Amino acid sequence: MTTVSIMLAAANPVEHVISHELFEIGPVAFTNHMFMMLITAVIMLVVFPRMARDYPLVPTGFRNLFETSLEWIREGVARPVLHDHTDRFLPFIWTLFFFLLINNLLGLIPLSAIGGLATGNSHLFGTATANISVTAALAAVSFVVTHAAGLMEQYRHLRHDGRPGGTAAALAPVKYLCSMVPHIPGVLGIVMFPVFFVLEVVVAPLVRPFALCMRLFANMMGGHVLLAAILMMIPAIKGVADGGLAIVGIAACTALNCLELLVAVLQAYIFTFLTCMFIGSAVSPEH
Repeated sequence: MTTVSIMLAAANPVEHVISHELFEIGPVAFTNHMFMMLITAVIMLVVFPRMARDYPLVPTGFRNLFETSLEWIREGVARPVLHDHTDRFLPFIWTLFFFLLINNLLGLIPLSAIGGLATGNSHLFGTATANISVTAALAAVSFVVTHAAGLMEQYRHLRHDGRPGGTAAALAPVKYLCSMVPHIPGVLGIVMFPVFFVLEVVVAPLVRPFALCMRLFANMMGGHVLLAAILMMIPAIKGVADGGLAIVGIAACTALNCLELLVAVLQAYIFTFLTCMFIGSAVSPEH
């Protein structure tokens, strides 16, 4: 077994998914995951407006794929749960989905290896959505938008009923909290109200963003770590088994990478769909 094989086999498979500091901006450390999110934002700000500008009557090529994706998110993801509120939240829903999707797909490209060869820094890039801080921030955004939408909806209802602005603003939080608790008529409803209040007002608002955060983080990090572990074993396997098991390892990595491509799309869809469900339950609790 060569020295290089031993070094690769002994490497830490988590090394390429954890956050690495690139430089400091005052007290803030700018990391490779921040850099990846900045790249994603630039891609969205450059590509999407160009596609929307001078849009042809019959789109073709990538524009056709983009339009199909937008239509699918609106009609297949958002509208079934948001109903009449769909168009109001579409800018946020579309932005969230494509931000997640592009970040997930960029994580599948071996940018770290390319950056290491080009600049000597193998930690310049990374998978942003494999960082729990990033997924927690995205879940926090979903949490804020959900409850802000619910409060604004109750405020609009109160204003529509003729309440003054100040009174509507004061009553909206109370009415919103009450709308979150299931109402059961009779004595059973009175007995179960404290239980429902704790579950729906205290537990559920905390569990939902936590689930969003952990699901995305675990799926993106787990697949990358497993892929890195198998890749790092190939040189050692080749030295022991004369390449036979190494071929099996390469084939396994290829299949796993295809699975990771599916997971990248699926996790962006799940995060967006669950966010739509949470917003829908906030603005239309009767559903």
